Amino acid sequence: MYPEEAGYPAGQGMPDNTEQKTGTAFLPALICAVLSTAMMRIGFLSFLFLVPLGYAAVIYNAAVAWYAFAFSLVLNGFISIVVYFFSQTEGAGFFIDNLYFAAITLGFTWIMAGSKGTRIVNIRTAYRFIIASVTGALVFLLIVLGSRNNSGFAAFIKAQADFLSSAIISSSTVDAARRSFLEEWLTPERVLEIIGGITLRGGAVVSMFLLFFVNRRISLTAAWILKKRKSSPEIITFRAPGNTIWFMSCSLAVILLARTFRMTVPEIAAWNVLVISAILFLTQGAGIIIFILARMTVSPVVRLIINVLIFVVIFSPGINTVALAAVVLLGIAENWVPFRAPKNNGPTSTPGF
Repeated sequence: MYPEEAGYPAGQGMPDNTEQKTGTAFLPALICAVLSTAMMRIGFLSFLFLVPLGYAAVIYNAAVAWYAFAFSLVLNGFISIVVYFFSQTEGAGFFIDNLYFAAITLGFTWIMAGSKGTRIVNIRTAYRFIIASVTGALVFLLIVLGSRNNSGFAAFIKAQADFLSSAIISSSTVDAARRSFLEEWLTPERVLEIIGGITLRGGAVVSMFLLFFVNRRISLTAAWILKKRKSSPEIITFRAPGNTIWFMSCSLAVILLARTFRMTVPEIAAWNVLVISAILFLTQGAGIIIFILARMTVSPVVRLIINVLIFVVIFSPGINTVALAAVVLLGIAENWVPFRAPKNNGPTSTPGF
């Protein structure tokens, strides 16, 4: 079980009976590292390449997770060297591959394993999520900006923009006049411009957050299915810092002013602050929902139906946007309404009042 979700402080590990000796920690760490680096290079599994590292932290302990991270760096570097010499790729590709892998695996291992075995200050899981997501987004943007003059990378991005543009237009069911307008307006260059604007304005942070969140959730689920390790969600008690609402309000004001006076850099910075604040309130809102569901006295069948409905809402285009906005608003509302106040069904401590 993940230490923090079992009630143990971040970075202080688990009970003694779960600790691994150094020798016995190497083998599971190596296996998880091999799986991670292999999945990174298998198309449909590449999005889940962090799951083995998370599994190492959940099933074993922080030490095994950090060993797995170190082994994965070495293995990925070795594979990159082999690919570099045999395929005669450019040196920039070797650097980009290893920088991206190192940044993402480091952030995720820190999220899952905490700070045990390192000199990093202990920080609660939700804040590690934010820090790792922002760092990963910055690395991603640096890679994109540094690869703009790379012909291979530029051709790849152009091909993706062409595909998105044609896919959106071909899937449109509008009349001929509007379809003609889309063909004229939604060019590959315009698609690239839109994607770039969204990425800079919080899209990269959200993408990294979702990458970490999905891989962590699957790691916990795999631990429950394979080893019956059930964890209680730490999110149920999460509360955003009290001044988050002010950061969110100020960022909205800055966005409006920056757009009015056409100041791009302050607008991009404000959008990212707004997105981070929204993620914090989204987490708080999700904690409220989990808290309410945990206290509901319903049959297992009804609880299953509720979980299925939540799953359907999350993966329903359009509906999920409204639902996420509602959860964010729920998290914001708890600044004034105590949704998670404990019930007090017993007698008052001072009878007569």
